[in-house]
Amino acid sequence: MPRRLHSGWLLVCALLPGIATATELTGRLSALGSAAWAGRGEFGYEGGHYTPLVADQQSLRLMLDDGGAAAEWSLHLKLARQHLAGYSTTPTASALFRYDDMAGDWFRAGGGRHVTQVGYELDRAFYRRHFGHLSLALGRQPIDWGSGRFWQPLNVFGAFAPTDLDTDFKPGIDALLLDWYPSTFSSLSAAYVARPQHASQAAPQASGALYYRRQVGEQSELSLLGGSVLGSGVVGGAFESAWWGMGWRVEGVQYQWRESRERYAFWIAGIDYQFDDGTLIAAEWYDNGHGADTSADLAATASEPRVLYGLQPQLGRRLLGVSLERDLTPLLHGRYTLLAAPLDTAEATPATSVLHQLTLTYSMSNESDLLLSLLVASGRGLGAVGQVQSEFGHLPTALTLRLRLYF
Repeated sequence: MPRRLHSGWLLVCALLPGIATATELTGRLSALGSAAWAGRGEFGYEGGHYTPLVADQQSLRLMLDDGGAAAEWSLHLKLARQHLAGYSTTPTASALFRYDDMAGDWFRAGGGRHVTQVGYELDRAFYRRHFGHLSLALGRQPIDWGSGRFWQPLNVFGAFAPTDLDTDFKPGIDALLLDWYPSTFSSLSAAYVARPQHASQAAPQASGALYYRRQVGEQSELSLLGGSVLGSGVVGGAFESAWWGMGWRVEGVQYQWRESRERYAFWIAGIDYQFDDGTLIAAEWYDNGHGADTSADLAATASEPRVLYGLQPQLGRRLLGVSLERDLTPLLHGRYTLLAAPLDTAEATPATSVLHQLTLTYSMSNESDLLLSLLVASGRGLGAVGQVQSEFGHLPTALTLRLRLYF
């Protein structure tokens, strides 16, 4: 058991039995296993022909959600057991925007290549009140802005990576959120996000932002954003529409660092089209002015807090993302994703790396499915002293199997 239990966890334990009698308790059970084979120049390689990397995780999400015309609330508790052999855990963006993590390990053992842990996390705990065209929400809640398919520059409080397999629930952050709906086709959101109780260098102060969306015509939508995130000013916008059956979008923000006053832009442009047979193709171009322009810059970029916490999605400055997805049978859905990262070495020679991800999802019932995913990358691997030399070349081939069940 941990040395102390968070005050929020004690509150949940006290309220859970009473709340459960007032509304329905639902849940999600997930069991995931992953195996990778690291070769020379790839993360996890320890010599020989290949080094096996394995991981397995079993998680249970208990959910209490209720709402009416006047108010709604949500409470999600996540329990998980995880075993890692060769993999390493990484911090998440949500940790920068939570006053108290309200998470911990009941059990943790091992060291070096093998680590086993069992723990808990309070992922959602918020109350929302409606006042006509206004609503006010307080607590741990997801904030999901932006319109990109692979990357969302307007998602300034964290976004899923293009290769993430579990995107059912975006992690909650501790915020006060005001939503105003001045008309049927427009909305304005104001978010104040708490400073962590134990502030780190990456999250020195509270954050706040305004987000405005409005429908323009019959097929277009305009979004605007402004605020301060982790002490850095941010302003941006997005526009998405359709033309001759093809959807297109442009989305971008400009950041200004609090220390150096340096400015840089992060933007994407994309298109998507659905064929008559149901096949959906999407393509998106990524450009982040704070990313690395050459392979020599990658090592410094990889150690920055925004990258470690996932707020800067990629190491390099430019990427191309392409995806194809289709229902192969009434119960089997397939998706193929290609990410290509053009990069130059210090000698101006190409160091492009490519990532392929193939995912098949089989629907076993209305409440359960089975997912199989294969990830293969190519490009320049790690250097002689372990430095990254391309966006994807250091990633080992990995196979993942996941069973998901709702009840």
